[in-house]
Amino acid sequence: MKSNKTVSNRMNILVYYRGLGPRAGWQNMIEAQIRKLHRLAAIASARITLERERHGKGVFRLFAILEVPGPDFHAEATDYTVHAALMKVINNIRRQIKSRKDRQLERRKDHSQGGHFEPRAFLS
Repeated sequence: MKSNKTVSNRMNILVYYRGLGPRAGWQNMIEAQIRKLHRLAAIASARITLERERHGKGVFRLFAILEVPGPDFHAEATDYTVHAALMKVINNIRRQIKSRKDRQLERRKDHSQGGHFEPRAFLS
């Protein structure tokens, strides 16, 4: 089953449920966390899949793909509650966003300083 909701700033959040029925509480919790990430990155859309693992008793698997300019962010986690699995995914994506921003800042810093080129004197 699929649920679709549009959020401000043209971000589309799609939540897919596998092996369990949708619940408004889960939907709201997922959307709230994605909105918080939207403050950190320009997310065009988010596709979240929530499923109950068949081989594990009461284990939830959450998989997220966030479409952003450049390579998309994605993360997956399992836990005994939807909230715990969601928080693992959100923290993983936050780390990815921070890492990408840090690399971009480092490249800008290197570029503004002229890079790491050091002219050497030639011996004749």
